[in-house]
Amino acid sequence: MLVPVLRIEPVVTAGPLAVPNALVFTSLQGVRTHRFLPTLSSVPVFAVGERSAQFARSRGYRTVFSADGNVSDLRRLIRKTMSPGSELLHLSARQPAGDLLGMLREDGFIARRRCVYEAVEANAKDLEWLAGGLHQIDIILVHSPRAGRCVGRWLYEQDAHWKGKVVCISAAAASAFDFIPESRVAIAARPNERELMSVLQDFA
Repeated sequence: MLVPVLRIEPVVTAGPLAVPNALVFTSLQGVRTHRFLPTLSSVPVFAVGERSAQFARSRGYRTVFSADGNVSDLRRLIRKTMSPGSELLHLSARQPAGDLLGMLREDGFIARRRCVYEAVEANAKDLEWLAGGLHQIDIILVHSPRAGRCVGRWLYEQDAHWKGKVVCISAAAASAFDFIPESRVAIAARPNERELMSVLQDFA
């Protein structure tokens, strides 16, 4: 079953967009909700994961780099590829995970951020239909820390002694299930879709 626990809402931004030396995306949703402009097609793009990178290429960006990992991997890739003093624009959620902007500024970049979407948590009432069948669910797959917090909180309220398995994309996503002591949690070796599917197959 696919159960969305976060709803993506585009954020309307006002004012012109000055062309930076590079664009930075920490999620596929950032690429999807940001309006592609032909003037940006030749600007280098740094994406946190391969799915985001592929989507950026399909939108028309010509030079796309993938960190294939997390924010720390993305920082290292940017530091390796770009020169200090470069202007970087992070197109992100209203509440981004991690302080990438601060990290990049520490590295000597001129970094700024523009919010292009907001992730809104699902109402608990939207998940009520699952509660009665929770005993039939053996495995829960979690793709992000925020989704993990939403699911972990809901699960604790429904059944703090649920004995199923949770497969998480990262340790940050898995931390939300510390309060479900009888569940078993597995974490992907690296925070990407490929490793997540691999650990799911092994854990199942």
